[in-house]
Amino acid sequence: MKTLFQLLIGLFLLGSSPAIADEILIADDDFNKYIKDAQPGDVFAVYPGIYRLPSTVQLEASGTAENPITIRPSTAGKVVIEVSKSIGFKVKGEHWIVEGLEFVGVCDNDGHCEHAFQIVGTADHTTIRNNRLIDFNSAIKGNGQIIDNQQYFPDHVLIEGNQIFNRRPRQTGNPVTTIDVVGGRYWSVIGNFIADFHKGGGNNISYAAFLKGNSDNGLFERNLVICEWRHQGGVRLGLSLGGGGTTDPRFCQGRSCKIQHYKGTLKSNVIMNCPADVGVYLNNAASTRMINNTIINTVGVDVRYSGSFALMANNVIEGRIKGRDNGRFREVNNIVEDDLSELFPGKDRFDLSAYEPEELMRAAHGYEGVDFCTGQPQEAWVGAFVEPARCSIQQKLEEVTSKD
Repeated sequence: MKTLFQLLIGLFLLGSSPAIADEILIADDDFNKYIKDAQPGDVFAVYPGIYRLPSTVQLEASGTAENPITIRPSTAGKVVIEVSKSIGFKVKGEHWIVEGLEFVGVCDNDGHCEHAFQIVGTADHTTIRNNRLIDFNSAIKGNGQIIDNQQYFPDHVLIEGNQIFNRRPRQTGNPVTTIDVVGGRYWSVIGNFIADFHKGGGNNISYAAFLKGNSDNGLFERNLVICEWRHQGGVRLGLSLGGGGTTDPRFCQGRSCKIQHYKGTLKSNVIMNCPADVGVYLNNAASTRMINNTIINTVGVDVRYSGSFALMANNVIEGRIKGRDNGRFREVNNIVEDDLSELFPGKDRFDLSAYEPEELMRAAHGYEGVDFCTGQPQEAWVGAFVEPARCSIQQKLEEVTSKD
């Protein structure tokens, strides 16, 4: 809720500053009154402060590739958007960019704060970047929409550089998956921090993120997933292509649910502390590639059902790789051991510095990964990090906690 002083300052800036073309200052809780008239190229600049949304913000207009519609802070100050409804922002139009904001679920009942963002139907080329999303069941939800008996799914969506976590277990039987995508093509989930997504009710099973519902060509790259960070409990899985599966053809792309994901890639992710289940779960995930991931303190990797086939190269996996129910995989030069304490003696302190780095400098060529820290191509190292590493897990965690 904006204070009177903040509102007056916002109005003063709006009235006295030189006009900036196509920039609209938002300085009160009712975002919809500004957003409803959005045009390609508009920049909605939110004045620093705390806002309580009175209703779901509807992003229905469309930008273009050359002139997207952007929502961002007006200055370097912090913008906090409190969501007491089921959905914070619902994206229906194309080419939206939402960046640099903090969304916090403040519902009295955990079953009510479902999504900070729901991206639906024709919301192609949506970008959700460098936001903090706290205390939601599924902070980012993607799904199809039927319009005039035709299916539409959002494609080419970018989820990048966000921090997504819950401060306590979610006391709900509703699905708890921080990024929950059903259908859609070419979703890219890159460089996010995802942690503490415990489902405290129902079956107690939760996921960091999944792409399912006959989606295709999805990418998980350079994400840091810590299933148990500041609280423990439940069955928490890391990244998944297929999730728990979707069976109703109305919700699957092309009205077919036989395959849950096709041609997905998991590259240079770090997945840690999922002791009750796997770090990666592939469920009817056809033609999957897993390259240069580091998976620590999890059960390992499951490749499940006859629709699944995975190529796994140059990964470091503490645990095992298991084909279940006719799931198939091919391994090339992975390090797979039940216990990697000797290689990573500081892993319990989030220190993944290798005791003998030369053990990781033996990657099989022809399976190019990227460095977790820099995003630059790399072929020499096994796992997510090029040694000497340009960053650390502790550094990443300090970046997160510095904003609390």
